[in-house]
Amino acid sequence: MNDNRAVSKNFLEAFLEKGALSPFLAKIKEDNSGLQLRFRGNNTPETITIYYNNHIVWKISKHTRGYKVEVSANHAKGSRKEKLLEHLRREPLGFITNSKHAQSYPYVIKESFDKCFVDLTYNMMVDVIKEFFGVAKYQEKRIQQELFETLTDSQDGLYVYDLEFKQRKCKFENEPDMLAVRYLGGIPQAIVFIEVKSTWKACEDGTSGLTKHLDGMDHYIKESPFLDNRKQEAHDIISAYKVLKLHNPPKIVPDPDSLKRFEMMIILTNTAIDYYHEHEEIIQQYICEKKYNCKIMEWTDAKKDIYQ
Repeated sequence: MNDNRAVSKNFLEAFLEKGALSPFLAKIKEDNSGLQLRFRGNNTPETITIYYNNHIVWKISKHTRGYKVEVSANHAKGSRKEKLLEHLRREPLGFITNSKHAQSYPYVIKESFDKCFVDLTYNMMVDVIKEFFGVAKYQEKRIQQELFETLTDSQDGLYVYDLEFKQRKCKFENEPDMLAVRYLGGIPQAIVFIEVKSTWKACEDGTSGLTKHLDGMDHYIKESPFLDNRKQEAHDIISAYKVLKLHNPPKIVPDPDSLKRFEMMIILTNTAIDYYHEHEEIIQQYICEKKYNCKIMEWTDAKKDIYQ
């Protein structure tokens, strides 16, 4: 199975200066765009996905007739969705919406894209995302993006290089919120699986609680046959960020052989911190009894200031 989320050299180079997809990279690099790029090379076809507040703005993939750009109309509901689809049907956007799939994921296939197209679709999609995923909703998604942007201390600390890991068609499937490389003195030390919890309910819930994720990450680390793939993937993704000059890449790209260990981390924010304070003894006893290599970080406003 193709178990590496990095993408091919030719696809990556299409985002560079004068490349067919270069306006997308330019938009990501604009001050306060709020956009993040992530690689999904294990998709069929390989894909690069660009997010705002950890929600999809564009899914970009290679196509026989050029490049296919999809947006998620699922960000809008009811009459708002119909207005969005109608807007996407208009020229010069040229989105196809006459198939069932395209009603939720309208797409356009072109040989290249310009700044006008990128600006138009960015404004449309970000407005919809802000409206549907308001301040009171989906706080964990927004916090994940904030952490992705902040935890890039590539000399001493964590360098988060990907979010929302999912390994398809595998009994060792594991879904941590983040993947990071831990650096010490500028030298890569380990790959860290990170789970983010922002609410009390998310910590205690039986299907997504703390202990479930701890057990899942530990099982993956101890039993998965794909750990070497994760090491190579970390090298490939961070190398790609250096090529794109994006997401503050570390000076030293980790060599797969240098990543000797896998670690676990739980990052708690908001009311999840309250839950941990009330159950700290039980949780730490569970970690100790299981002999898990796991750290728990509380992400507060004071902690944010340290990393900014």
